[in-house]
Amino acid sequence: MLRVLLVASVGRAAVPAVLILTAITGLAAPSYAATPVIVTPNQEETVAPYVARVYFDAKAKDGSDSYYEILKNNKPVYIEQAKNKGEKFFIGTMYKDDPDAAMIKMGMDITGDGQPDLVISEWLGRANCCLIFHIFEIGQTFKKLGTIDAEFGASGSHFILPDKDSKDTGLAIQIHDWIFANWNTDFADSPAPKVILHFSDNAYRIAPDLMRERALDASDLATRAAAVAKYAPSAKGGAWPHTKVSPQLWGTMLDLIYSGHEEGAWKFLDDAWPSKVRGKDVFARDFRAQLAKSPYWPAVKAMNSEKPLNGKTGQSVGPSPSPSPAAAKQ
Repeated sequence: MLRVLLVASVGRAAVPAVLILTAITGLAAPSYAATPVIVTPNQEETVAPYVARVYFDAKAKDGSDSYYEILKNNKPVYIEQAKNKGEKFFIGTMYKDDPDAAMIKMGMDITGDGQPDLVISEWLGRANCCLIFHIFEIGQTFKKLGTIDAEFGASGSHFILPDKDSKDTGLAIQIHDWIFANWNTDFADSPAPKVILHFSDNAYRIAPDLMRERALDASDLATRAAAVAKYAPSAKGGAWPHTKVSPQLWGTMLDLIYSGHEEGAWKFLDDAWPSKVRGKDVFARDFRAQLAKSPYWPAVKAMNSEKPLNGKTGQSVGPSPSPSPAAAKQ
């Protein structure tokens, strides 16, 4: 759409240019002056010398004319328009009663670098999807610091205050990795491990010190393993992937891996794999292949390699090999 390109900022509101066509017959028809349409912002906030405005065309009612602009000293420095119908933009959080709203007000230092920042939330308007954070520095210098794609994270994504003993003063951002969405199960049962990002070296990166957690309790793991083993669709036996296995299996594996316990994840696979289902090695191969598609996997993999695994630093880990059909008959 070109509407945003035809908008001229005039300080108080954005006025779309109006093109007046005159019908020409044998004689020039009288022209009638079109009434200019003033598009007022749905949301506007100011931290001098910056103004942020969000627009949504009420007549369209589908987001096709949704956009936002950032002005500095009454001159536009950034404009972005929705690419698809149904999209909307918000200054700060989507909802004013969101607990994070007070943490990311326009002008607050989000990154911890001592400069005022601005967060624009973008909702793509599709089923269950998707939330994007656009983060800008609005100090003496204006620049975009990053775009955080939280995907299906309208309710699970949020900003995290630094620990009181931490030297880091910036907010971390918790999102979820949805690379396993709809992977061998429906969306409702799809696991999405937690990912925590912080601003470092001029970009948002995974924060290993914030993602590492204590390993799950042994009794908790045993309970989960028993539930996976007793999963009803696996009871009749068969072979992966034609026979269903509980998504709690790879959900628990992901929880362990994304908290720094990859070795424990493969041990859990050995302990929890249903005895009547063949193809554990095939599952492990498929799981690794899907995991490798995640944009966060290189950093998560490095996080797990920063400590000894199986007694040797950097040693690869994986499930114990399944017995061969011949061995299983012995």
